[in-house]
Amino acid sequence: MNWLLPSMPRKELPKPPMWWCWPLLLLISISIAALILFFTWPVQRGFANSRFWLYLLIIPFLLAFAIGAFVLSACLQARRAVIFRNQFIDSKQAQWQNWARRALKLTSWSLLTPEPDLAVRILGFQGVMPQAPSKPASLVENQNDKLSASPLADIITQTLTPLSEQLSKLQGVQVWFFTGEAENTSCIALIQAWKAALNKQLPLDQIHYLEQYPDGRLLTDWINNPLLKPHLLICCQFLKAESQVSEFSAALLFQPHSDAHLNSIKLKPVYVFRPQRNSLIQFEHNAAHFLGAGQTEGTRLRHLWDNGLERREHSKLISILDESAIAISPNNVHVLPQLLGPPASSSFWLTLCLAAESCDLGQRGQLVAAQSEESISLVQLSTQPAAPVNMPVDTISRYPLAYLAGTVAVMLALILLPADRDTQMGMLPWLGGGLVVVAALLSFSVPLALRLWRKRLDVEWHLLEQQRHD
Repeated sequence: MNWLLPSMPRKELPKPPMWWCWPLLLLISISIAALILFFTWPVQRGFANSRFWLYLLIIPFLLAFAIGAFVLSACLQARRAVIFRNQFIDSKQAQWQNWARRALKLTSWSLLTPEPDLAVRILGFQGVMPQAPSKPASLVENQNDKLSASPLADIITQTLTPLSEQLSKLQGVQVWFFTGEAENTSCIALIQAWKAALNKQLPLDQIHYLEQYPDGRLLTDWINNPLLKPHLLICCQFLKAESQVSEFSAALLFQPHSDAHLNSIKLKPVYVFRPQRNSLIQFEHNAAHFLGAGQTEGTRLRHLWDNGLERREHSKLISILDESAIAISPNNVHVLPQLLGPPASSSFWLTLCLAAESCDLGQRGQLVAAQSEESISLVQLSTQPAAPVNMPVDTISRYPLAYLAGTVAVMLALILLPADRDTQMGMLPWLGGGLVVVAALLSFSVPLALRLWRKRLDVEWHLLEQQRHD
């Protein structure tokens, strides 16, 4: 499923026949019957004979009723097809909303930066607003730690220490980490840091080393495949020879929605919704659909965290927010390159931690926007899950009652048409058996039609998706 749904056109319901068509049809039937009787009815039998009035009124009424029922059944079938088509479109939109509103539960996080208390300072709760340093800043190592000989292990230990109480209560934590260093060196440092922070061994089968920096696609994979065990992401940014980015280390703990341990956590979880990753060309068009998915109510979005958007893309995002009736105060738009210095590819997780900290401080919904060389990622965070999606109610009748009523009327007319009672009684079993057969066939007609319509709509939907992709 994609962020852009095919634009399948909806159809209007066909109008039923006008009310005056029914008495006109009855009048025409009676007129035709009177004309036939005028040339065929024996005068010597008189006009008080019950058969005369049967042929003049009852049988024309039954035939007019049958024709009207067949016409009405065709109109109802046409309306049924339109209703089924519109319900198909509504169900696709509901499935898309349900897909777009899936989220991960971020229960704990830890952020290690050269400057302390970044979130509360950026939000203006206390301290001085941070300013971008003139040169990249390094993380401070703990000189009293036994692992001071391994700077990487020391940094990871400091990152894990705030999470040690919660991690110690969890079993089978899957650790995904990126450090930018060699895999062997990073794994050894992680095992040492885990031992120092939690005082227990980390099994090798729970370690997932990432060769390239993770981005929003990792969150998308976890959302598409619901977590069965807690997932811990550790991302470190260290100074390189030509780097202009300050160091940081972030750890984020995601837990399954059905985890019983969530009830014992003091902090309320932060919901990280499905991210959207756009190319620079499609950003403006796709961002409007992203904000219209209803992940967070527009009135709950309070802060925008800009992690390296170009000026043009930043202006586009602000205008899209205005068009979507999402009012974010200019004081709540945090352009991190102006506060923390140039961003890096891995700064996405730094921004995510700051937004989560803002949620935890009572600031409700957050919008994170991060730009790389070829794409822009958007993520929404909130302290509340998305509103449930109501699937459209299927109100389509599965049985053509009007057609069955018309068939019954025709059979009654056929029974009443012969004057001989023995003939009528001889026809009764055959017509009754035929009615049962017709009713049995009708019971399968509408479900079969719905199945064929479904296949046709699926093909049309697939062709529209393929056309949009091309």
